[in-house]
Amino acid sequence: MKATLIAAGALAAACMASAQTAPEIQRAPLGSGEPGMTGYEAAVLVFDNVWHVPQYLPGSPTAASIWPRAIPVRCTPDGTRLLCEGYEWTPALGRGEYLYFIPVIVNAGAPQK
Repeated sequence: MKATLIAAGALAAACMASAQTAPEIQRAPLGSGEPGMTGYEAAVLVFDNVWHVPQYLPGSPTAASIWPRAIPVRCTPDGTRLLCEGYEWTPALGRGEYLYFIPVIVNAGAPQK
């Protein structure tokens, strides 16, 4: 019983530590990250595991975000970093002037669905 509690406590501490680390998302020409750049960019927490990176309308609006969209993206732990795949937004997905993302953590080498 004691070992189970210790293991649960260690797992909870690890989850809290990883939740506090800002994920890094891959920059995409028409989606995540600063346009025209390559590599990864650190995200900023918006609320409750919803993250934002600079896009064509960076920062926060003064009143309310216009057509906000939260996109689930695959993220892989890499040491102390959490690296996320980028995304591209197309007109077929509808309006989405403020784009946010929700990290979906997968193991390295996991098959894509």
